[in-house]
Amino acid sequence: MKLIVMGDFHFPIMRDEEKELIERRNTFFGSILRQVLEEDADIMISLGDLTNEGCEEELNYIVSELQKWKRSNTPFVHVLGNHDTYSLPKKDILAITGQPRYHAMDTPEALLLFLDTTKEMVRDNWGGEIDKEQMIWLEEQLASYPDKPVLVFGHHPVYDTTSRSSLDMLCVHPEHDLQAVLDNRKGPAYYFCGHNHQQSIIRIGDWHYVQTAAVLDIPGYRIIEVSEGRLTVETVLVQDEEMLRHACYIGDRMLYFCPFPKAEGTSTDQALHVEHIPTLF
Repeated sequence: MKLIVMGDFHFPIMRDEEKELIERRNTFFGSILRQVLEEDADIMISLGDLTNEGCEEELNYIVSELQKWKRSNTPFVHVLGNHDTYSLPKKDILAITGQPRYHAMDTPEALLLFLDTTKEMVRDNWGGEIDKEQMIWLEEQLASYPDKPVLVFGHHPVYDTTSRSSLDMLCVHPEHDLQAVLDNRKGPAYYFCGHNHQQSIIRIGDWHYVQTAAVLDIPGYRIIEVSEGRLTVETVLVQDEEMLRHACYIGDRMLYFCPFPKAEGTSTDQALHVEHIPTLF
């Protein structure tokens, strides 16, 4: 199984901005999205903040691009991010995207769980939370397939795991004890997140935590491959110099976005190779 994972995309509406900025925006975000959608993958995943303000115009652009470019048999999963929920009630967002708020995918290779860690229409607190109903659902899902690897996807990091996740509003708040729920799961398990705009990979107990930087800081995406006895994560970078110039130009002029100068993390934050997943067949 091959998964494509995008970090925080932050497609911005940029109302009444200069023509050059709009043209650069369209070129940069359109090119990145098309490259992702042209990958030969089983599932494509946005780790949240797919949009910058969560307004209808931004969401409609993404939906339109997906309809134009994605293979009809390749699911595109949008994990809600805090920027995605700034402007509209979640029910309205889900009506536009056609996505559930949280859900599971049972595949032959692994159990995939997609979370909603966001607040609703709150701009001054960008930290994460998980409601009680979803936490109960997560516990049940983690217990349901003990012999399969489990991959969990949420926008916010688990508290005190990946880089900067112990800082205020840069994680699921520890009062929502997500770590305790995850720790009940034994065996190969992986948590994928964005939000903190920095590459980071760390292992704690049975869990590997993989955080992916924002696309404007590191133009590119991750590829996850799961097969019998192995899981790998690789980083694919967009090396085109013009695209890198577009990213800098756009990032310096956007609302609600600040370029992060240490987004690449360390050399060990770029890839992951795990060989101890049990054979499934």
